[in-house]
Amino acid sequence: MGPRRRVALPLLASLVALASAGVAWRLVEASSTVAPSTATRTVTSAAATISPASAAPVASASATASASATPAPAPVTTVHAIVVAGQKRSWVQVDPGGTPSGTILVVLHGRWVTPQVELQRDAILPLVAQTGVTLVYPAGIGTSWNAGYCCGVAAQTGVDDVQFLRQLVAAVDPGRVRQIDLVGYSNGGRLAYTVACQAPGLVDGIAVVNALPTDCAVTAPLTLLQLAGTADPEWAYQPGDNGVSSPAVTTEIAALARLDACSASTTAQAGGMTLATWDGCTAGNRIALATYLGGDHSWPLGNATTPGAAQVILDFFARPGLRGVTRAR
Repeated sequence: MGPRRRVALPLLASLVALASAGVAWRLVEASSTVAPSTATRTVTSAAATISPASAAPVASASATASASATPAPAPVTTVHAIVVAGQKRSWVQVDPGGTPSGTILVVLHGRWVTPQVELQRDAILPLVAQTGVTLVYPAGIGTSWNAGYCCGVAAQTGVDDVQFLRQLVAAVDPGRVRQIDLVGYSNGGRLAYTVACQAPGLVDGIAVVNALPTDCAVTAPLTLLQLAGTADPEWAYQPGDNGVSSPAVTTEIAALARLDACSASTTAQAGGMTLATWDGCTAGNRIALATYLGGDHSWPLGNATTPGAAQVILDFFARPGLRGVTRAR
């Protein structure tokens, strides 16, 4: 359920802090069907651009050389709002300053933090210039998401966060022509699984960091990357391990691989991270499990030899063949 500390960052204070770091913000209100392309945009300063080599634990030499020779245009950051069930809901959107890849990555924050804080801590932003993805960070009610019995104000008041994401997808990609992938961390990861249960096909792929389904079962084949630490006190990594929630990570992933009718898995290792991938799944889907040895409930940032969660997620979604899965309309 995310780190157990409250971060009191009102929107204005967050925007001022980020502006001082070279990121400019503009609040954009829209109807539930307004496309981001019609929103007012403010170009960020070049000082906000971070070299992929310094941000990503694993970066190619060619990417590093290219970044140093020709600095990529700074990302463009805007804030948007729509009305869902009579309630104003918002998100932060970061579009690449250069040529976009066409992929939209929707990132659900952990409990107790705002989208602005999540955007700064998960290390995905520095990779925007390298990958060309568009980032979308929705805001939960009371810095929480309703994922069944968990968590916080959103769950206590019965907020329909799945409907929020349905309307958000329609707003950021009218006509549903771009690849849209969903990332969730902790409480946000629980909501990502809830989307898989209640709205299968809404997005093209899902990545979940340190979370499992709360009170639903995934019944439709999907493309999913699970990231987990072997020492997470919240979730047992395998049956018999310590963890206050169930099922165990390996149990859930095995069930999803069976649901997808996947073939045998392949395994690769980089530093303290092991990546198991199941290919040959139903309708071109894929299942993968990134295991961080000794990892706790924190977002995995990686190091010089171990790729962080941001790089693993973007690499997973960048693989060909993700599109084409039947989607909900």
